[in-house]
Amino acid sequence: MNTTPSKREADEILKWLNRNRQMLLDLYKNQYIAYNANGIIAHSENLREVLALANAAKQPFLIYLVPRYTVSFYFTNSLLPQTKFKVSSIQNVS
Repeated sequence: MNTTPSKREADEILKWLNRNRQMLLDLYKNQYIAYNANGIIAHSENLREVLALANAAKQPFLIYLVPRYTVSFYFTNSLLPQTKFKVSSIQNVS
């Protein structure tokens, strides 16, 4: 069986990830998860183990490494460097 998801399946699987991202961060930090639109198929810190379990399930799946932690940055225009560009023309001299 082909476990590669179709475009439609991949869209549904990514929607599941977006809806459940906080739960994944709470429960599966620093682990690989194999998941699809129905939920988690396998999880472990060992990628080979996750792949073996997910392939055995014979379902389309994606793999996601749940980060150990997340960080957010906020920038305002006042923090961005102001850059001025000098434009000069180049003339072709024959």
